[in-house]
Amino acid sequence: MRLEVLGTRANIRVSAPRHTRHAGVLVDETILIDLGERRYLRRHPRHIFITHLHPDHAVFPTARGLRGSEIYLPERSPTVPGAKVIRRPVRIGVYRVVPVPTVHATNTRSLGYIIERGRRRVFYSSDMIAIDRRYHARLGRLDLVITDGSFIRRGGLVRRDPVTGKRFGHAGLPDLVAFFRRFTSRIVVTHLGSWFYADVSDSRRRIAALGDGATVTAAWDGMIIEL
Repeated sequence: MRLEVLGTRANIRVSAPRHTRHAGVLVDETILIDLGERRYLRRHPRHIFITHLHPDHAVFPTARGLRGSEIYLPERSPTVPGAKVIRRPVRIGVYRVVPVPTVHATNTRSLGYIIERGRRRVFYSSDMIAIDRRYHARLGRLDLVITDGSFIRRGGLVRRDPVTGKRFGHAGLPDLVAFFRRFTSRIVVTHLGSWFYADVSDSRRRIAALGDGATVTAAWDGMIIEL
């Protein structure tokens, strides 16, 4: 598999060279996970999988702009009435795409996706706090995890809805790395929060230092990963 990380900036005002665009990962020029920028449609992905309906992950143009792409969403959206709601694994040619529910927001359903091609398995989590234990078996052994870098501090920023008690927000990157090390030895960090831009070089070093046996790397816009 050939993956291209199209955008690495979280939903924030600040940016830096090679960190200006919002979420998107292109797999083999065929499958796009998240549509954080309309320009990604210029790559003509045949299939688009959206993790959740926040605007830095799902910027939908007119229906005409989406012509030729099959869209999969975690829930229905009036903006894209022709999209399919994904609840179970989908087979697309040589690929198998497995949805994995994640904890992130109270106002929208959130998914991560496992992309399988042959024996290669990649998981993209987007923004997240956690994955419920009942879904851990879906992860299995992974060649690569691409995950959320919104917060570098342990614990991240997690709150609870006062009515439902449900958690929302983002886990800290140390927590996510500790969790995903159980499933992979290679982690790439995207959706980089404002902390990252204060000193990009130092932030890259801080991310790499979290590995403890795994290789952890900060992504950049246009990063190519060959598996």
